[in-house]
Amino acid sequence: MNGRHRLEGLMTLRERRERQAASALLEQRRRYRHEAGRLDELDLTLERERSEFDRLEQAWFEAAEGETLSPAELEQARQALDDHYHRQAELARVRSAVERERSRLLDECERQAEIWKQRAHAREALEKLLARRQEADRIKEEGRLEADLEDGPAQGGPPSEA
Repeated sequence: MNGRHRLEGLMTLRERRERQAASALLEQRRRYRHEAGRLDELDLTLERERSEFDRLEQAWFEAAEGETLSPAELEQARQALDDHYHRQAELARVRSAVERERSRLLDECERQAEIWKQRAHAREALEKLLARRQEADRIKEEGRLEADLEDGPAQGGPPSEA
């Protein structure tokens, strides 16, 4: 029985470890989805700002058609271009950092999935071992009961009918 109790204790430990691994995997997947969502948002922001700037440039060209821009208008256009390119560079930098983090999280998800898989296999193997032990114990118990039944009447005489 002591061996069986140790196996059952080990089973409890493996089940707990498997649940922890599954929980860690779910958390990593959540983090990955969050970063993927941030990446999508950044891509949309980059595209939206590019489109808005393209419209602004088109408006400048249409407004300046056939005319020269005043120094104030030229400075405003230069500043808008400068702001736009700085903003695009900053968004690209942030996007790159988010992409690296998303990639790292994907690698971590794969690692956590492997840990969960190993723990699940370990638990399944122990379940099989425990089931075989329980079946062996059941067969031994049946053998003892049969032996007791066979030995019982021979030692005490014929069984009495009540």
